[in-house]
Amino acid sequence: MPQTMKDIARKAGVSKSTVSRALNNDPRINAKTRGRILKIAREMDYRPHKMARALAKKRTNIIGIMIPKTPRSVSDPFFLEFLGGIGAETSRKGFSLMLPIFERGDEREFKEFFSQNNVDGLILTEPEIRDKRISYLKSENIPFVFSGNPLVEGDLAWVDADNEKAAFKAVSHLIEKGHREIATIAGNDNLVAGVLRLEGYKKALKTAGIEISDDLIVFADFQEQGGYNAVKSLLEKGQKFTALFAANDFMALGAMKAIKERGLSIPKDIAVMGFDGTFLSGHVEPPLSTVQLPIKDLGKNCAEIITSIINNGEGKNKGILLETKLLLREST
Repeated sequence: MPQTMKDIARKAGVSKSTVSRALNNDPRINAKTRGRILKIAREMDYRPHKMARALAKKRTNIIGIMIPKTPRSVSDPFFLEFLGGIGAETSRKGFSLMLPIFERGDEREFKEFFSQNNVDGLILTEPEIRDKRISYLKSENIPFVFSGNPLVEGDLAWVDADNEKAAFKAVSHLIEKGHREIATIAGNDNLVAGVLRLEGYKKALKTAGIEISDDLIVFADFQEQGGYNAVKSLLEKGQKFTALFAANDFMALGAMKAIKERGLSIPKDIAVMGFDGTFLSGHVEPPLSTVQLPIKDLGKNCAEIITSIINNGEGKNKGILLETKLLLREST
């Protein structure tokens, strides 16, 4: 039979309320008493009932993670690694996860979720330019943290990598390899990450004194098929380029397929650089050069911030910028 706080109290010779306060690190309990109670709890293999604790605190101990619907959904290698980083940390802190899947930009669907579900906080992905979710969450007093810097003034919590700087480094590598005609597949132009990675591409060209050609900039949806269609269109139009920077690995893989179908060699005819550093990037032929994001650390840091906001109200205006590195492989 599971041990209870009443059992611990009997053995420790204290009240049940004293045990409860000790287990919850209440400052009213002195260190010596707390230490003795915690020692007894460990010896008795005490396991607190999560639901009971949540109800006592008027909480659900559930964190929602906002993953977009198709085409880019939870099956995306990026989100799989990201969720792995979140799951380990939230489980350690005693929280469960809920994964509501939304159509990007659908405010009605977003608000409807909160009328039907109770969560203690949210981890949001893919911040949009002038993201409308922010004002709603603040008005409803719902704790949240963004995976990605939403570029909005005020008290906001977010974790990100420096997308513009990382894209600049990636394109600069292509320039150092002697390329002057460099195309790019940019991501959605309403997403902050897509905009910043495109800015990094342009900045690298300007710094090297290379003229920016709008004909070599194509937009896609961060999906493999989108990358394939974008590069196929460039090649069919006869656009000349010797290197390509894709704003994520999935689009880079689609681009590589289109290049090979054209009978061209990678990197001899066209060098290809990706972004994200997902595990798939090392399992294509040739292996893809890419920007390595610390994907699991993005998830872990988001989980640490949201649990801190929920538990003690700290971290509401915390922004964390993580380092990236270039993984240089055979595709460049």
